Amino acid sequence: MSVAGIRLNVYSLERSLHFYRDLLGFQLIGKPADDSALLSTFGSNNRDHLLHLSKVDTANRVIEGEQSLIRQAGLYHFAILLPSRIHLANILKHLSKNSNELYFEGAADHLVSESLYLRDPDSNGVEIYSDRDHSEWKRTGQFQVETHHLNLKQLLKEAEDEIAWRMPASTVIGHVHLHVSDLNKSSNFYSEILGLHHTCSYPGANFFAANSYHHHIAINSWLGNDVAKADQRQPGLDHFSLNLKSKQNFEELSHHMQFMKIQGLSNNSNKTNKESFFILDPDNIKTQICYQ
Repeated sequence: MSVAGIRLNVYSLERSLHFYRDLLGFQLIGKPADDSALLSTFGSNNRDHLLHLSKVDTANRVIEGEQSLIRQAGLYHFAILLPSRIHLANILKHLSKNSNELYFEGAADHLVSESLYLRDPDSNGVEIYSDRDHSEWKRTGQFQVETHHLNLKQLLKEAEDEIAWRMPASTVIGHVHLHVSDLNKSSNFYSEILGLHHTCSYPGANFFAANSYHHHIAINSWLGNDVAKADQRQPGLDHFSLNLKSKQNFEELSHHMQFMKIQGLSNNSNKTNKESFFILDPDNIKTQICYQ
């Protein structure tokens, strides 16, 4: 299982395209409608999108500027996994040249990975990271994941000269990190329902993965327990997609969910799709389950 893609609801499609396409370097590969756009990496043959941007219905939206005042379950950040540290150095160099157009939130060395943190125009958290070599990962039952200073000056020195930044073809969505209202309930959902392994704990947060990775999904209760449920009518996360390796894995999970009395959802574009369904976690955060 891996994270296949993210769908974000945005206030302004043009503003978000400027951020994700012109600044972060994704390629626009399609516009299913005037109010939505699909983006992928360069060299991906325009087949699979990693990001789906969709303009929020103005009749339902909260007044812009007030959205950040609402404590609500949903996206903390999604994470763009680059192929290597040199790619992380290159994008840092590129972003540094455009820093007046960005909200740079910080950087960190997490021992298993090295990360840059940004906010997009709708205040969605965006992590851009590269993994350390797996031989450097420390694990005694759980992964050792910490937050340390990342030396950005040293990272910049490793950037290539005179390179035109584009999001490289082997880039993927590495993980999603979610705000939830009840850490125990959500942990049970992602481990017992989706079958993910609990790989790491952090104060107020748990991390889960499908295999030997450090995490594909993280959840935290840092906003408190009295947060509102996720609302897909507002700017922010509409849903994220989890891709299973085979039809057999897909059917096994589908049968397991039926046994656990978890009802799958469909939407207008998914009524006849036998290879995909949607589910809601305890906070109404929507996940698409699919296989390719």
